[in-house]
Amino acid sequence: MSLETLRDLVIVVYGLLGIVLFVVLIAVAVGIFFTVRRLTRLAQELVADPVRPTLEEVRQTMANVRGTSEFVADRTVHPVIRTVAAVRGVRRGLGVMASVRKRGK
Repeated sequence: MSLETLRDLVIVVYGLLGIVLFVVLIAVAVGIFFTVRRLTRLAQELVADPVRPTLEEVRQTMANVRGTSEFVADRTVHPVIRTVAAVRGVRRGLGVMASVRKRGK
């Protein structure tokens, strides 16, 4: 076997091994990609699992607080505001009447 033939054989073997290595590396990269993707989904499900019931409880609490605040506003605050407004109106009216009487004298 001559040196040129050995050189050509080494180049061909090196090329074939390079192609095989390239295919193996692509397969490993694809495997790693799908594994990471699956682990990411699994981690998101594990994190979301305890969060979902808590979020639902927070929503229910917010609805209760909203209902309570509307009830308090309708039953307590609005009548107090109306009463205060009426009292102030009467006082203002009496003040105007008193000032009219003073001007007349």
